[in-house]
Amino acid sequence: MAKRIGNVRSIALERINTLFSEASSEFKNHPERSHRYVKIVLRLVAKAGVRIPRKFRSNYCRKCKIYLSSGVNSKVRTRNGKLIVFCSKCKNYRRMLLKPRV
Repeated sequence: MAKRIGNVRSIALERINTLFSEASSEFKNHPERSHRYVKIVLRLVAKAGVRIPRKFRSNYCRKCKIYLSSGVNSKVRTRNGKLIVFCSKCKNYRRMLLKPRV
């Protein structure tokens, strides 16, 4: 049983990587399609019980569930050791630490 769970997680992580790469490549021509890819990833994460990798966490809005591309539909700033991502659609801020806690 444990072997099967590990296999499901590895498949889910591989699928998350491909969906986010597809979302970034499709965003310029079909932004609705890349928003749909993010919603598929979020459903996959809930079903498989895995976490979204750190490199993809700032690529979507947690409130309106859309793909964020900096400069197009979001603003990315740094301030006081924090990365601040602003979604232009729902006007939601997301703050993430850049400096490790000591």
